[in-house]
Amino acid sequence: MWRISLMAAAHGDPLRQSQRRSGNGSARDELYPIDFQAYQMSPTCASGCRCTPTEDSNFGAADEIASIPSGVAVVSEDAARHQGKAPVKDAPPLSQPQKKSFRSMPHRLSHGLRRMASSIRHGWRRFTCRHCIDSRPPDAESKVESEISKKSQENSSGSCCRNFISVDPTLPFHYRWMLLVSTAVLYNLIFVLGRAVFWELNNAVPHFWWFLDYMCDTIYLVDFIIHAHEGYLEQGLLVNDSSKLRKHYLATGKWKTDILSLLPTDMVYYWWPPNSCSKELLPCPVIVRVNRLLRLPRMCEFFDRTETGTGYPNAFRICKVVLAILVLIHWNACFYFAISYVIGFGKDNWVYNIHGDKNSTLTRQYIYSFYWSTLTLTTIGETPQPENDAEYLFVVADFLAGVLIFATIVGNIGSMISNMNLARVDFQNRMDGVKQYMAFRKVSKDLEARVIRWFAYTWANKQALDEDRVLAALPDKLKAEIAIHVHLDTLKQVRIFQDCEPGLLEELVLKLRLQVFSPGDYICRKGDVGKEMYIVKRGRLSVVADDGETVLATLGSGSVFGEVSVLEIAGNRTGNRRTANVRSLGYSDLFCLAKRDLWEALIDYPEARHSLMERGCQLLRKDGLLDENAFKKSQAEHETLKDKVDRLEHSLESLEEKLTKIKTDLSCFQARIKRRTSRIDHRNKHLSPMKTLLQPATLSEESNPTRTTRRSFQGTSRPSAILQREKQRTV
Repeated sequence: MWRISLMAAAHGDPLRQSQRRSGNGSARDELYPIDFQAYQMSPTCASGCRCTPTEDSNFGAADEIASIPSGVAVVSEDAARHQGKAPVKDAPPLSQPQKKSFRSMPHRLSHGLRRMASSIRHGWRRFTCRHCIDSRPPDAESKVESEISKKSQENSSGSCCRNFISVDPTLPFHYRWMLLVSTAVLYNLIFVLGRAVFWELNNAVPHFWWFLDYMCDTIYLVDFIIHAHEGYLEQGLLVNDSSKLRKHYLATGKWKTDILSLLPTDMVYYWWPPNSCSKELLPCPVIVRVNRLLRLPRMCEFFDRTETGTGYPNAFRICKVVLAILVLIHWNACFYFAISYVIGFGKDNWVYNIHGDKNSTLTRQYIYSFYWSTLTLTTIGETPQPENDAEYLFVVADFLAGVLIFATIVGNIGSMISNMNLARVDFQNRMDGVKQYMAFRKVSKDLEARVIRWFAYTWANKQALDEDRVLAALPDKLKAEIAIHVHLDTLKQVRIFQDCEPGLLEELVLKLRLQVFSPGDYICRKGDVGKEMYIVKRGRLSVVADDGETVLATLGSGSVFGEVSVLEIAGNRTGNRRTANVRSLGYSDLFCLAKRDLWEALIDYPEARHSLMERGCQLLRKDGLLDENAFKKSQAEHETLKDKVDRLEHSLESLEEKLTKIKTDLSCFQARIKRRTSRIDHRNKHLSPMKTLLQPATLSEESNPTRTTRRSFQGTSRPSAILQREKQRTV
C-alpha cells in the first residue's frame, strides 16, 4: 500500500527522492502503472495522516499531490525522521471547496480521458477489425469493454473484414472494366514503341501523351486491386472471402507481372527529359515504359470472355486475328525504322532515306515503314536488297516470322471462314442428296419443285438446323429450360392443359416436335385415326368439306385441334377418328404432340390424367359426342385395384361424415327433450299444492252431480278465492 503524508517540506525528502523512478505522471514517487486505483484523502488528512486507495477516480498519487493547494507541502514520515524533524501534525484542514477541487477535478478529467481513449480504440478496431492490444493492464471497466468488443468483433469479423473487397467476375461491371483495361493495354502496345522510334510523334503533343500515360497507369493501379480480389469458383461455389482471394491471387503468380508493370520507370524522366529525342538521338525516353506491356494477359482474358459470350464467335475471331496482324506489322515497322537509324538514314538503298521534303515528314516515315513491314512479313512483292550483315539478319528474321506466324494466322482465318459456312454447306449437301434421290427414282417435276421450295423455305426461316443434334451437348436441365422458354407459352394455349401441374407441362414441352407443311398439304383427313394433336405456330390452315372446295373454317396462329383424340376417351361417338379435313393454305409451322408421348408423361401424374379426362369429357358432352353409358362401363372395366380401394375409401369417408352429422343431430334433439322435460317438472311442482286443495271439492262434486253442475254455472270465483286463502296461509 502506497503512503503519502502532508508535511511542511515539499522537496526536502532525499529518501523518497532516491526511491523515485524515472518517468512522468503516476510513475513518480514509487507509483507504478500497474494499478489504476484512485486515491482519496482519509478523514485524518488534516493532521498529516496517510492516503488510502479508493475506486472513485483513475489518478495516481503524484497527480493528487499536484492538486494540493499552495502552502501545503508533502513529505514522507521516513524522510522527516531521517532529517531529525518532527512530522507536521497541525496542518490546516482542507476547506470544502478545496476538497471538491481536490477530488472532483481529477475525477472528471480522468473520466473524460478514459472515455476518449475508449472511443478511439473502438473506432480503430472497427476500422482495422483487429484486436487492439494495450500495454497497460485495464481496470474493471476496460476489461468489460474489451470482452464486449472481442465478442462483437468475432461476430462481425466475417462481414467486416473477410468480404471487405470482393469482385464477382460474372457481373457486367467486371466485363466493362476489362474492356477499359484492354484499351489501356492496347494503347501502350501501339504507342510506347511507336513514340520511342518516331521522334516527331513523341514531341508533337507532349502534354497529351503525359495525360494518356498517367491515366493508363491509374487504370493499371486500380486493376491491380481488382485483380487481387476477383472471385473464383471452388467446388462450384463463388468464393467471396477477401483473404482467400488474396491467397489465391498470390498462388497463381499473376501478381509478379502486375507489380512489374506498375514499376515507376518514369522516374528516369528527371535525368532523361522526355522531349530530348531527335533524328540524331534515338530512342526517345518513353522506351522506359516498355514494362507496361506486361499487362497483355489481361487483354487476352477479355478477348476470351468476349469470344465465349458473343453470338458471332467466328466474326470476332477474325477481328481478333486481324488486330494481331496489324500490331505485328506495326512493331516490325518500328524495328525497321530503328535499324535504319542505327545504320544511318539514306546510307544505302535498303534503309529508309530521310533526306528530302517528302521523306522527312512523319506521315511518309510511318507509311513507308509499314509498307515495307507488310511486304516482308507476308512475303508478297519485292523489297530492296540488303547490303550488309545486319540488314540480312533482320530480313531473314522477318521472313521466318512471316512463314511461321503469318502462315498459322492465315490458316486459322481459312478455318474460321469455313466454320462460318459449315451450316450452309451441310444444308446444301442434304439438299443435293435429296435431288439425286429424286432423279434416281424419276420423281415428277411438280413434286421435285415442291421439295426444292420446301428446302428454300426452311433455310430462309432458319429452320434447317436439327434441334436435337444442336442441343445434344447440353445437360437435361439446361435443355429443359431452353425448351420451356421457347414452347411453354404455346402449350398453355391448349384448353385441356391450362390448369395442369407445372411439372407435367415441363415434361410435355420436351416432347413437342416442329413440323413444316407446304401449301396444299393435308394435316389430317376425315376418318383418320387421331394419333397426334397440333398447335399452329405460324401460318394459316383451312377446314374444308369432303369435296375439298368448301371452306368451313380457318385456323390461324395459336389454334389447337386434335386434343381430344389423344386422350382415348371411352364412349366417344367418333371413335377417336378425325371429324374434319384440315389443309395448309401456305407454308405452316405446327407443333405436334404424339399420343404415346402424352401417356408416357401421364404415368407419373395420375391426378393430372384424371383432370384431363374430365376436361375431355366436358368437351365431348358440349358437342354431344359422348355416350355416358359406354363411358361409365369402360370406367368400371378399366378400374384397377388401387382405384377400387380409393373409391371405397372415399365412400367410407362420406359415410363417416353422414354418421357424424346424425350423431350431432341426435345429441341436439336429446338436449331439447331434456330441456322441455325439466320445464314441465318445474311447472308441476308449482301446481301440486293447488291440486291438493282441489281434491275434496272434486270428491263432493262427484257424489252430488247436480250441485256440481250448478256450481259450474256460478263461475270460477271459488277456486280463485281458495288460491288467495292458500297464499295468505302460506305467508
